[in-house]
Amino acid sequence: MGEQVWITGIGAVTPAGWTAAETWSAVAAGKRFGQALRRFPLFDAATKVGAPVPGRELVASEGSHAIEFGIAAAGEALTSAGLAEDEAIDVAIVATHGERQLPGPGRPAQLGKVADIVAAVQGRANAARRTALYGACAGGGLAVGSAAKLIRSGQADIVLAGGTDNLLREIDFFSFCSLYAMTSRDCPPEEASAPFDARRDGFLLAEGSGFVVLESERHARARGAERLATVDGFGFSQNAYHMVASPPDALGPQYAMQRALDDAQLNPADIDYINAHGTSTRDNDWCETLAIRQAFGAEADGIPVSSVKGVLGHSMASAGAIETVLCVQALRDQIAPPTANITVPDPKCDLDYIPNGAREMKLDKIVNNSFGFGGHNASLILGKG
Repeated sequence: MGEQVWITGIGAVTPAGWTAAETWSAVAAGKRFGQALRRFPLFDAATKVGAPVPGRELVASEGSHAIEFGIAAAGEALTSAGLAEDEAIDVAIVATHGERQLPGPGRPAQLGKVADIVAAVQGRANAARRTALYGACAGGGLAVGSAAKLIRSGQADIVLAGGTDNLLREIDFFSFCSLYAMTSRDCPPEEASAPFDARRDGFLLAEGSGFVVLESERHARARGAERLATVDGFGFSQNAYHMVASPPDALGPQYAMQRALDDAQLNPADIDYINAHGTSTRDNDWCETLAIRQAFGAEADGIPVSSVKGVLGHSMASAGAIETVLCVQALRDQIAPPTANITVPDPKCDLDYIPNGAREMKLDKIVNNSFGFGGHNASLILGKG
């Protein structure tokens, strides 16, 4: 299996706050952050709600908020890891959608720009290699998994990995409106995201960033770093089924989970909790439920599953990285976070979704799922530090 991969630092910026601690406190408590969107005119859009980062509710969409969020979350992760200010990292892997800005005179390509600026973290650390990764809404999970593979293969000792995204901008918001992908349900804004609930009708668009510092066990021990968690397995797949629709056979997500289990040399019975992608769209939630049943077989009924997107909304390319940060904290505190706003059962969604209240429980191994438009799928297995 190669070197054990340690997570030694975490950082997050989300609708719940500007730190990983604020985010975890809100998620564990089941607080909800959907609100009436005020950042730009909505005209006759069916969707009227979103989940912006606090303090940025009214900020105009010009400029790169993804870079701002990324610098804050990456900086927190590096500080959390206890890295000296002059200590370099081997690689920075940043997942993002790039904010739809095409390159041109005075406008560098946003994907590369995000990777460069977040890797620099205002001079806090330097990365010898850096790359921007695109995997739609699976991007954050793919970034963390790719970092783990680099370390296990001996190609890197320390990697900054995560995602940062801001699609709460006019062009992206109205694009998702045209796809009928976002929620337009007539309900209080805080109830708009309802993963696995029969009333769900689309995701709540959010923004933010999440980063983790991953190290080889050897490197981390040599500098006396604390092990917050381990990355034990990584699986990914590509459906190639449809640009936005979930595969009706659920094989793509199923394969990602099975490959993560194989990579970690674990059995379904070894998994204590699944952090689901759980977007609150009609298709994703039943497809993920089916994929879990197919991947875990008879064990599926006994594994608690929840989606934090009922609390935070869907922050797109950064979601998988933010949820990795949350899984690290869940392992630390031995608390599985709840699925907010689940009150009306859906016969197609019939697992134990930890409805509406966190659950104290023994957590040693967690699966963290991230699935994206275009058929991108990533599953991580995290172990207790």
